[in-house]
Amino acid sequence: MRSYWLVAHLLGVIAWMGGAFSMMALSMAAAGEARSHLALVARLQGALVRGLVLPGAVTAVASGIMLTLSMYGQAAGMGVPRRLMVMQGAGILAAIIVLVVTVPTAARIQRLDPIGEYAALFDALRRRLRLAGMVSGVLGLIALVAWEMR
Repeated sequence: MRSYWLVAHLLGVIAWMGGAFSMMALSMAAAGEARSHLALVARLQGALVRGLVLPGAVTAVASGIMLTLSMYGQAAGMGVPRRLMVMQGAGILAAIIVLVVTVPTAARIQRLDPIGEYAALFDALRRRLRLAGMVSGVLGLIALVAWEMR
């Protein structure tokens, strides 16, 4: 059963980070586009959040919790390595940011018109999405690198 959770964990991390990096690349590629095209970019980013980032984050955290519980069942007298605690803490914080900030912001920005009376709100939400993506991405990378640190 442990191998199932490990595969699920790795696939979740790949979907999560891959979707987040795709959003970043899409945002950078659209930086020079006309303002009327930003609505399409927002819809594409929303699709990436719903299709990859959210399911990947939920899968990675849930399978990580199951792997942790199975580890405690196997090594009863062993302490938790510090690198594992860093990985778990950074991963859970990143997932919380995804669930609380990224998903609702991406859903809200899709419904706004980038031109017109809501243009300022659209720009503010884009900045919030960019900041949340940077913070959760850095935390996700910390979680990935933490396991390899000795």
